[in-house]
Amino acid sequence: MMIGGFMQVFNTTGAMMTGVKYLANSMKGRERLLIIVLTSIFSFLGGSYGMDVESIVFYPVLVPLFLAAGYDLLVPLGIVFGGAAIGVIASFSNPFSTIIASNTIGISWLDGLYARLLYFVITTVAFIWYLLRYADKVKQNPAASFVYQIDGWRNIMANDNTSIAEEKVSLSLKTSGLLALFFLTFISMIVGIIFFNWWTLEMSVLFLTAAIAVAIIDRLGEKSFVTEFTSGMAGLLSVAVIVGLARGVTIVLNDGMISDTILFYAANLLQHFPAVVFILLILLFYFLFTIPVSSSSGMAVLTMPIIGSLAILLNIPGREIVNAYLFGIGIMYLITPTGSVFPALTMVNVSYKAWLKFIMPFVLMLLVVSAVFLVVGIYL
Repeated sequence: MMIGGFMQVFNTTGAMMTGVKYLANSMKGRERLLIIVLTSIFSFLGGSYGMDVESIVFYPVLVPLFLAAGYDLLVPLGIVFGGAAIGVIASFSNPFSTIIASNTIGISWLDGLYARLLYFVITTVAFIWYLLRYADKVKQNPAASFVYQIDGWRNIMANDNTSIAEEKVSLSLKTSGLLALFFLTFISMIVGIIFFNWWTLEMSVLFLTAAIAVAIIDRLGEKSFVTEFTSGMAGLLSVAVIVGLARGVTIVLNDGMISDTILFYAANLLQHFPAVVFILLILLFYFLFTIPVSSSSGMAVLTMPIIGSLAILLNIPGREIVNAYLFGIGIMYLITPTGSVFPALTMVNVSYKAWLKFIMPFVLMLLVVSAVFLVVGIYL
């Protein structure tokens, strides 16, 4: 909830939007470099705190820019939604998935951090290459565009959003300071947890202090600060409720000895399975189960106690169960109709079919990479 308050206060400053506008304007004519920079930024935001629907505010800036440069609508969609989603798969410090899942299974979320960081770097670089390859192909031959092939040509250059992209933006000292504070806050959280044993109390103080610092830099009045901060906390109250309800389900399962029954029969069924087969089945389970259960935090609290216990019986490291959960739900996040893909598609006016044609080869590649990471991980 403190993170929610901080994000809400920071978003009121408009610093992130200004920063993206500044990058977009300063890199006109160097759109390939802009694709690399922006995709990396959005991937970091997805991996650090799980950027989701708040990313839709960037489409009005990027869509006209990339259309004017000769690309199609899938390029800005891939940068914003695709970039953030790729980061979410690794979730190297995402408190709403990695930390909750690790706590539920009874391990430190730092266990497996370096593997997740490596996964983050590999998949982000691979996606940037994949997106650049498609963007270059479209620029050289517009008929190769999946949007053109499936949806037909959509001319949105007359949209009012064009003026936003053409607006000249300068990066003031205040905006630069706010952006530096934003990234420094999340870096401080990671460093504090790894090297100084920070946990809930220290992280709460960090985000509260950072929110106050943002308010001071932006000269946000006391009433406005309290209103925005509590609004941000309220926005994440649903996450707390979901976690609480999911824990309630766990209590019922445990006190009713339902968990013991499930574990008994599941253990008998799986005890002859090799660890490699089990971890790949868990990856597949989370990949498919994300469709009916779209909440990453609810999924963790609901499933981790049982799956974690089975992992112990099969002598599989808890970190690999957390990674299988992250990889499975994260990859499905790219395509699941119960997630954020449809709001993103609506913002750029691209059909689901066109997006699937673009992203499915990469989804299959991600599944293979994830499987390799998990198999190697259980033997380390």
